[in-house]
Amino acid sequence: MKTALSLGLLAAALCGCGNMAAVKSFNTPYASPVAGDTARLRVVANGMVRAVPEKDCVDWYSPGAGVIAVPTEGFADRNGESLGMPASAAVQAGDAVSEVLVPAGKPFTLHFLDRGQSAGYDRVQNCLGMFSFVPEKGADYEFVVHGYSACDGSLKRLGDTREVPKRKADYCSAIANF
Repeated sequence: MKTALSLGLLAAALCGCGNMAAVKSFNTPYASPVAGDTARLRVVANGMVRAVPEKDCVDWYSPGAGVIAVPTEGFADRNGESLGMPASAAVQAGDAVSEVLVPAGKPFTLHFLDRGQSAGYDRVQNCLGMFSFVPEKGADYEFVVHGYSACDGSLKRLGDTREVPKRKADYCSAIANF
């Protein structure tokens, strides 16, 4: 009986740790680099966009990882920050917009999660997109994502109509999201 109780308490404690890390990933703002080569990134989204600097995978324990923009109140964010980037994509009602510095010449991973869409009486479908790219020093980029119309979003270098090459990302490890 003591063994069963001990195992139950251990499982509960471990589940709590996983939930705390997941909460951290929603409640920590992205931290721009303070030194080194940088590029600028504008995010326009109707869902939550989070970032993991200097990685080509998602790991919320990485330094600087966090939320860039989210239209829903109650989360950490950098909404409304401006670096004076030239105007480009139209902003729709309900979008969150932010401009941040990102490290150049190193992988940078973006993670998008929308607010969900009804898929019937008792179901909700979510759009989850994760990819990485390597920003070039001094370049201006814009990431625009609007849920189901383009779950992986559009990433362009300002002044260029072509999509920036991006690589599908995954979690860095089995516990990176817990």
